[in-house]
Amino acid sequence: MRRATRTLSLALLIAVTTVTGSAAQRIHTVASGQTLGGIAKKYGISVAELRDMNRLPVGAGLKPGARLLIPEPGEVARNQRLSAEKAARAKQAPPAAEPQPAATEPQPTATELQPAPELQPAASPTETATDSSAPDTVAPAEREPVNDPAARRDNPDREPKTSAAPTPPAPRTRSVVPRSDAGHQRHEVASGHTLGKIAKRYHVGVDALRRLNGLRRTDQLKPGMTLIIPNGDDDPMLADATEPEPATPATPAAPKSAEASISGQLSVPGAGPVYYYEPLGAGRKSMRPILVYLHGRGNDPEADCRHWAPVARRFGWLICPSGPVAHNSGRAWNNSWPSGQHAVMGSIHALREKFGRRVQLFGNTLIGFSEGAFVAMNVGVREPHTFNRWLILGADTSYWGGSGLEALKDAQNRVRRVVLITGARDQVVEDTRKVAGWLEGARVPLRLQTPGDLAHEVALERMPGLYESALRWLDRGGGPSSKVTKR
Repeated sequence: MRRATRTLSLALLIAVTTVTGSAAQRIHTVASGQTLGGIAKKYGISVAELRDMNRLPVGAGLKPGARLLIPEPGEVARNQRLSAEKAARAKQAPPAAEPQPAATEPQPTATELQPAPELQPAASPTETATDSSAPDTVAPAEREPVNDPAARRDNPDREPKTSAAPTPPAPRTRSVVPRSDAGHQRHEVASGHTLGKIAKRYHVGVDALRRLNGLRRTDQLKPGMTLIIPNGDDDPMLADATEPEPATPATPAAPKSAEASISGQLSVPGAGPVYYYEPLGAGRKSMRPILVYLHGRGNDPEADCRHWAPVARRFGWLICPSGPVAHNSGRAWNNSWPSGQHAVMGSIHALREKFGRRVQLFGNTLIGFSEGAFVAMNVGVREPHTFNRWLILGADTSYWGGSGLEALKDAQNRVRRVVLITGARDQVVEDTRKVAGWLEGARVPLRLQTPGDLAHEVALERMPGLYESALRWLDRGGGPSSKVTKR
């Protein structure tokens, strides 16, 4: 009986270990005398899989203390297959359909917000360059509850995307296109649409519609713009929306070309494609600061940039570099903050070269989520003159090794403000509180927020006010000696 009980307990332990291993990628720290063959055998994978996952050349030796990503059996082959299928689908995509007459009723479209044709960046070239610099710390695997749909949406590494037949673009002459996303419809502006007509169609007030989308009374709608439709004039989302600043009568209206939303793509040698959006609002043609967003592992940097644009562009330029390696259907930083530093600093110089003195070189903001937070925290302490404001989403204590904390001591007098946001349902929330303690010990003005209904995710569509409030505080609030902490 006792032997049977031990056998059952062992079986349960194996089952639990298997489930846990599939929920989060494992990291192995190399001990003295260990080899690739021995490590691969321990985890039930091949040496080739282990080598490919960590981009190790044949014959490369291991040093004690090195940290290796351990793939699940078959994960490397699956990733390669997904990349091949994605490339094949891109080659087989049918040509754009001929425009059709305007529909009399709204037609269903994809839920993901698509920019107007004039906003879409040029097609990204295929990049193969990687950074051989080894970081002093390694970003842990992305973490979030497996059953959390929002977490899966923001981290595609957790759930492979299913392929679907390509959908031809909807005709530009359609009148109204409602889109359901996080409980709110979205409306794409067509020629002749006004705020009054749109508000009447959805039975909401013009002021509520204008406020939720950050529009002033003098702002004009442009075909292709997408508006969020409030769920009535008492929509809770309006409480977090920024009240548009009243127009100054003495200031002439900006020319139409300046009001148009503009986006593009930059090329940085040795890095992936870089997407950018120009600033909005008054003074957009003068020197404005830069906000750099660093994506999580497996995320699509172009899509992430599009989601951040409505919030970030009010504060300055938005730049979204890409991780150096492909990961499932997105990109990854390969656990290397030096490669991220190269991409970030190269992006700033490329933007400055393109737009001149409209681009501010110092006193800018770094935003990073998950593996992107790992990169942002390490770049921030090493480039505090360029980035003295940080918004870190999902901070983990393992993101700073010994040299990272030493760099924090050197940078502490130049870092002006930091906001840490980690969901109360995120597994790294306690680590984030420890990181907050380190920053407070370095006398860095700090704001810590742990929303109770947030997991390991970026909930821009669901909670835009959370991130806009953080950026507003970084841009205007606080001071060299102030501390604002929300726990």
